[in-house]
Amino acid sequence: MKSKSKKGKFIPDELYFCTILNSLTMNRRPGKHKNNINELVARYERMLNGDAQSFFDTHEFEDIADHYIDRGLLGEAMSSMEIAFEQYPFSASFLIKKAQILTILERLEEAALSLEIAESLEPSNSDLHIAKGSILSKKRAHQKALKHFKKAQTYSDDPIEVYPFIAFEYQCLGKFHDAIKYLSDFLNEEPEDEIALFNIAYCYERLDAYNDAILFFKNLIEMSPYCEVTWYQLGLFYNKIKEHKEAVWALDYAILIDECFTAAYHEKARSLTQMAETKEAIKTYLLTFAFEDATGFTFLKIGLCYKQLSLYKQAIRYFTKACHEDPQLSEAWMEIGLCYDAKGSSEEGLHYINKALNLNPDDLEYIYIQTKIYRKIGLFDEAILGYQKLIDLNCDSPTLWMEFAFLKKEMNESKDAIRLLKSGVKIHKNHVDLLFRLGAYLFLDGQIEKASIYLQKANALDSKSSTVLFEHLPVLEGNAIFKQLLK
Repeated sequence: MKSKSKKGKFIPDELYFCTILNSLTMNRRPGKHKNNINELVARYERMLNGDAQSFFDTHEFEDIADHYIDRGLLGEAMSSMEIAFEQYPFSASFLIKKAQILTILERLEEAALSLEIAESLEPSNSDLHIAKGSILSKKRAHQKALKHFKKAQTYSDDPIEVYPFIAFEYQCLGKFHDAIKYLSDFLNEEPEDEIALFNIAYCYERLDAYNDAILFFKNLIEMSPYCEVTWYQLGLFYNKIKEHKEAVWALDYAILIDECFTAAYHEKARSLTQMAETKEAIKTYLLTFAFEDATGFTFLKIGLCYKQLSLYKQAIRYFTKACHEDPQLSEAWMEIGLCYDAKGSSEEGLHYINKALNLNPDDLEYIYIQTKIYRKIGLFDEAILGYQKLIDLNCDSPTLWMEFAFLKKEMNESKDAIRLLKSGVKIHKNHVDLLFRLGAYLFLDGQIEKASIYLQKANALDSKSSTVLFEHLPVLEGNAIFKQLLK
């Protein structure tokens, strides 16, 4: 059961699809030469075209179906099974394989009908129960699916092959410990099965059992040291516990085993970035272009590395490439704007920030960045609208309330500033900086008694934070009355 995916991680639905797809080919006969298969399929297709009459035995029909499945031609594979069943009407295997294909194509009712006929012919066929379980799994009836997979385990000549199906149902039920048990047993027999490797990694991740995962993958490497996916997963989990040096070590082995394994390059570059080895990270990202087409995402990551080095010109060049490759990549547009802002060209940067917001109009971080730029270049009315939109979108960060209030104060709208800070304090009752700032604004507005209440509460929570207040309002540092209120 082996299916390669080197571009990145599987997600659960993809894992489900691959698990079912593998069940179609788990019982293949070994040793079929490629030329023999091609000749067999050519003879079969000549028969379909009416150019010749041919006879095929049961094994040949299975080989023909497997040939089409390998190429993703599921319709052709299903047709070959229908023709096979016409010639061998007492063989359930063709009906079962047809049902498995129908299940992948989401034609579940047709699949169930095909299995009813198959069951009347071979009720104890393990593949029959795998196919039935697969349909129930698709329908999210995971407990019922488990029963069929366990029946398949009972009837199978090699029960270990059913373990990934049982594990996947436990996974869907959130019983990750049970899933890990079956997957680890399976991987002890098939240590290089990539779908099982990705599945067990997913289970460990859901349990936040990162150290357990590291121990498991290290033990698996002892059994099978030349599986690049195992090294890759080990690197991923080292990164999760912030052991980036060990992650690079593991990922280098994955790349050494398979230099085309681009997911390992990406993860290694991410590790190097975390280690502040940014130039090495850039080189690592660039290496992926030898094995895969450049993507907007990769250009974005390279741009972020240059930005981290404060090399804004190079960063903008790669962010622009990212936008050209993927015009919907809002983060790349935003990063161009931030680079121009960092270079002192905030107005030019605003143009790109607005492009990012057009793609993601309700992204709170984007709105906040846009609002800060508006304020920076003196577009106060636009900044007010931005802060208000953030509040309307339920952004309740204390920083938001303080910045909005300070903007109002700068515009000599002290009453509004005080009102905003009071709103912030209602949400964050014990936020020291909000309390100090509200007390200070009330003091400057002449509301001494009210100011005293908030200042004393803030002082009781953390007296040292008053130094931050004086940085914000240095005019108060030499005010004896204000200092007395603080005491």
